[in-house]
Amino acid sequence: MLQTITICFLIMHFRGQTVKGVAFLACYVLILLVLLSPLTPLTVVTLLQASNVPAVVVGKLLQAAANYSNGHTGQLSAITVFLLFGGSLTRIFTSIQETGDPLMAGVFVVSSLCNGLIAAQVLFYWNTKPPHKQKKEQ
Repeated sequence: MLQTITICFLIMHFRGQTVKGVAFLACYVLILLVLLSPLTPLTVVTLLQASNVPAVVVGKLLQAAANYSNGHTGQLSAITVFLLFGGSLTRIFTSIQETGDPLMAGVFVVSSLCNGLIAAQVLFYWNTKPPHKQKKEQ
């Protein structure tokens, strides 16, 4: 989370929108403080947690569809894909053991299935190289 908001701020800063970046950071911190405070009802936290599932599924399925239509995985790092897959499998176990929260475990099950699909594509397209683009002669 810290890396992501830092990158967002730096993008705005280097575009010459430092004031906008500082305003973004202030709003982000304010929203985070409210969400982490006792003022936020548990139902809202649960709803936000559940809303993560569609984002994970859409993101991973878009990547899988791009891999399929390209016929290769491009520069996708096999190590990163397999670490994500293993990490999401581990998170299923730890969320069941530590929290017993079925919603949290369900999020990681869905994430593991999506990461498993990408990992399977990496294995399937292992020796497939992207086609070289020919330069047009003028």
